[in-house]
Amino acid sequence: MLDVSVVIPAYKAIQFIEETVLSVLSQEGVTFDLSVALQGPEDGTRELLQAIAAKDERLKIYDAPEGAAKENWNFVSTKATGKYIKLIPQDDVLLPGTLKQQFDLLESNPDAVLTASLREVIDDQGNILKKSWGLLGLTKPKSGTAVIRHVVGLGINALGEPGGVLMRHDAFQKGNGWDFTHPYVVDLESYMHVLVQGNFVPDNKIGVKFRVSSGQWTAELQDVQSKHVIGMNEAMHRDYPEVVTKSVLWRGNLMAKTMQFARLMVYKVKGMK
Repeated sequence: MLDVSVVIPAYKAIQFIEETVLSVLSQEGVTFDLSVALQGPEDGTRELLQAIAAKDERLKIYDAPEGAAKENWNFVSTKATGKYIKLIPQDDVLLPGTLKQQFDLLESNPDAVLTASLREVIDDQGNILKKSWGLLGLTKPKSGTAVIRHVVGLGINALGEPGGVLMRHDAFQKGNGWDFTHPYVVDLESYMHVLVQGNFVPDNKIGVKFRVSSGQWTAELQDVQSKHVIGMNEAMHRDYPEVVTKSVLWRGNLMAKTMQFARLMVYKVKGMK
């Protein structure tokens, strides 16, 4: 069995996919494979990846089913064969040594099912927006249930985007893969289904460059995201009431609304829609 499987769901990915793929293939110290599933119209991504795959057999290229992100994320994740699984978005960049760092963390903590790193936030041009971000209050090992209560209570995703997260493959499968019930928090909600099965160990190094674009930061999107956070909280309370208690649920929903209001004020000050 391979140490790690990295999967990338791709849609019209030509702009950044080469940098993303090469950042994975350049990882050292672990055995891994890389699966990319293509979805949407042809834009040159396939030809670019085929040229890379001709030189590196670890890269596998698949055609994803028709549909949206849900179909691609779940399809490409079925191609994972490693002990651990990492999904990285098509425009993020894995920093050197991240796979080995996270593999070693999980291997040395056998009760842990998930690790998450700090990340550097960049824009479309690669400019650094934040040098280090994430793991808010999660810089020490904790039980998975403690992490769930902490994250729900914060009202934001302290664990971060999938590129910075490595999970035990069997725990991910037992948690039923990616949960798109509330699409704007699909990553966080899916992590929680993994974390109920074991412990968390932090990766306190910057493991990934997470790319954002101006189009992602709209008041309308944040309103929807806030509703999805609340929906996720209520689902976790329903499924795991001993973990997400009524008091944790109340605090988490209040914080989700508070964070939405705070972001809206920022948008108004900056004149954003």
